[in-house]
Amino acid sequence: MIRGTTVITGIALLAAAVLVLVVPTWQAPPQAATELSLPQGIQFAPTAAVLDRNRAPPPLPAVPSGGPAATAQYTNVQVLTDVSAAEFMRLQQAMTQWVSPKQGCGFCHVGTDYASDANARKLVARTMLRMTRHLNADWQEHVSPAGVTCFTCHRGQPVPQQVWFPQRPAPPHGMAANHENWQEAEDTVRKFFPDAGWDEYFLQDEPIAVQSTAAPPNGTVSSQVVAKRVYEMMMQLSDGIGVNCGYCHNSRAFESWSESTPHRWQAYGAIRLVRDLNRNFLLPLAATAPQTRQLVDETDLPVLPPHQQGLQPGNGLVLCATCHTGLPKPLNGAAMLPDYPGLTGTAGVR
Repeated sequence: MIRGTTVITGIALLAAAVLVLVVPTWQAPPQAATELSLPQGIQFAPTAAVLDRNRAPPPLPAVPSGGPAATAQYTNVQVLTDVSAAEFMRLQQAMTQWVSPKQGCGFCHVGTDYASDANARKLVARTMLRMTRHLNADWQEHVSPAGVTCFTCHRGQPVPQQVWFPQRPAPPHGMAANHENWQEAEDTVRKFFPDAGWDEYFLQDEPIAVQSTAAPPNGTVSSQVVAKRVYEMMMQLSDGIGVNCGYCHNSRAFESWSESTPHRWQAYGAIRLVRDLNRNFLLPLAATAPQTRQLVDETDLPVLPPHQQGLQPGNGLVLCATCHTGLPKPLNGAAMLPDYPGLTGTAGVR
């Protein structure tokens, strides 16, 4: 019996040796996978309301080139110093239509004394002009060739529809009593999420990283709270430009840049663009010219619905939705800048 077992064992060992020597090393065949995402990552066809909000107005009639400079004909011109007097007035008329069509020139000026700086809104408008020219000159990688004008964000309103205010930190509570600022008045799931993380990602330099690529995690994995804030921010971002996650990411490997679409790199730059505007223009402006959030006049709706009004004073800050308003390209790609060369600006000059 023992001898028979030994023979069988020997045969098995011999067969195993033959298999190792003769049979080639087995390798898994390449995995065929298809990314199941809608074309270009678009979540859904834009509604008529979204398309209407992104309809660019026709340009004002062009003025003859040349003529005296704006600084030669008008007093206290501080930003549009490189345009003609005729183009200066044309741009002033366009700005009125883009920002304060109901209020007219008096929204920023004091009567007919157009050189006066007594109206704080004129100081705001001057800062907005510098910001617009900075965008068109220094962020061409993101905004070119369409460019940016005041209408890109304002759409005929003194305050853009999509802005946000830094929130005061909530008092600490236990987990069961921890209250989130859910946007209960919103009509989509994505807009329902709170905006607690916007200060971290649209103003501060908080890294937008959640996943760990090591198993087990090597200490770089983010906490549950950070993951939640990143998710909320990403939902608002994708809702603001009207796309789903597949527009930028490979849904099988969110962390992989090599498997992402080129849109992810554009989004990476866009988040830094938003931080630049909030830090260097809007946040400083809040200290000198706080924004009025009440009715601008009796016929207007509040500039912001109550659930979007922050708990501290100051100007609203921007995010991707401020310009995009539900489409991957603001104004559906309409190029307004070529019609208003005074907004082009000079690289490196604010």
